[in-house]
Amino acid sequence: MTLRLIRRGLGWLALAVAFYAAVEVLTYEQTYPDRASRQKLATLWDDPAVRMLQGVPHAVDTTGGFVVWDAGWMLAAVVGIWALLVAGRLLRGEEESGRAELVLAAPIRPARAVAVQLGVLAGAALVAGASAALPLALMGTGAAGSMLFGLGLAGFAATFAAIAAVVAQLLRVRRRVTGVSAAVFGVLFLLRMGANSADSRGGLRWLTPFGWLDDLHPYRDPNWAALAAALTAPVVLGGLAVALRTRRDTGGALMSEPDHARTRLRLLGSPLAFAWRSTRGMLAGWLIGIAAYAFVAGALVASVLDFVADDPNYKRVLERLGWDAGDVADGFVGVMGLLIGLLIALYACWRIGAARAEEAAGRLDHVLVRPVTRRRWLGGHVLLTLASSVLLALAASAAMRAGAAATGADVGLADTLAAVLNTLPVVALAAGLAVLLFGAWPRLTVPGSAAAIVTGYLIETIGPALNWPEPILGASPFHHLAAVPAEPFEPVAAVAMTALAVALIGAGLLFFERRDLTGD
Repeated sequence: MTLRLIRRGLGWLALAVAFYAAVEVLTYEQTYPDRASRQKLATLWDDPAVRMLQGVPHAVDTTGGFVVWDAGWMLAAVVGIWALLVAGRLLRGEEESGRAELVLAAPIRPARAVAVQLGVLAGAALVAGASAALPLALMGTGAAGSMLFGLGLAGFAATFAAIAAVVAQLLRVRRRVTGVSAAVFGVLFLLRMGANSADSRGGLRWLTPFGWLDDLHPYRDPNWAALAAALTAPVVLGGLAVALRTRRDTGGALMSEPDHARTRLRLLGSPLAFAWRSTRGMLAGWLIGIAAYAFVAGALVASVLDFVADDPNYKRVLERLGWDAGDVADGFVGVMGLLIGLLIALYACWRIGAARAEEAAGRLDHVLVRPVTRRRWLGGHVLLTLASSVLLALAASAAMRAGAAATGADVGLADTLAAVLNTLPVVALAAGLAVLLFGAWPRLTVPGSAAAIVTGYLIETIGPALNWPEPILGASPFHHLAAVPAEPFEPVAAVAMTALAVALIGAGLLFFERRDLTGD
């Protein structure tokens, strides 16, 4: 039953990981075709900003080593977030819905049920690791190194699944389990950034799963202790989760909450106010995360300028990607603006997903029996999504400017504002697609819209380097954005995408008004 609940998501995850790993290999081999150009990447060793974001370069003169350095942390973040979300859904969401009680009515002990669920998640982590290792091995990066990287990635995913499993024994509400697990994920990533900022802090990498993956070095001088840590931690944490499950009742938690909390009536006067109240904590988490990433991106501007000045081959690569090699700073800010726009678009998908969660949990039934129309309720969520997205864009712009100023780069606030605000039509399009899916196919609200927007971003970032045909590139909404501030803003494309977003939102509202409410 556990496998049945996660098989579709696992299948999509495996395909995405395999595709990303294969594209990284192709891009590297075209960008750095000879040994001389590859060895210049080693100069990034001394750059603190690059090390904090990407990790300490190791064996980047090999295809496999570069993929692990350049894409390893991103793949780890994807599989780790997927693992902790699924673990929270299985171990706490099933209890909230009451389905766990039906399972435990059979001759199955609670500890055994948790152990089986964690076993399935461990198998899913192995599948995720294999989906990265297999294309790398088939494309000639080295079978042994690919297998080690796959095992490290699997251990990383299993570790965060086990962390979420432990938190699920401590807290009663799935939403809080997800929030605390995500906070742990963020803290461990920040710890990894601090550990990579200087050699003197390198020992801190042993305190975070990100650091274990950084120190694995699968393609040259593998660190077996790092692999042992990545594979041992999920076993220890999983065993702790099973032991803690025996110490609480079904539906209960080890950290009890007061039965008579103080009544809080603020922000309960309208559906829009309640939507803000129920998601402002997660919005704060998104804001902190995106702003931190934007700050590091701004700090990288000076490093990119130095690297391009010393590497003529890299200038040609930038020109193939559409950058003006004579104005690298603005080009880099524009590319970072697109990436931050992707993150804000994913937030918009998640924010519409919060409306879906309210329906799935049954809370929407109690709202709609009052004089609240469906259009007013969903329209409030859409309005809050768009307003929050603008807030994230402004915060990211200020953070990127601060990062550039910290390293002495000549980038103004007007440049970072233009780069990030330029992507808001794509954010609106992502929100519109999520609303359409919510109205027509509610279970696909988040996965469908997020998959579409990530695919569009990958087409735009990878397609030009691989000489993909224009019709394929044109399918990406990011392709129709100008590289602001290096290029002038494209008002026609922005208006067209905004109009399409409005049409999608309208269609989603119509579909929602004509369908039944559905549970989880």
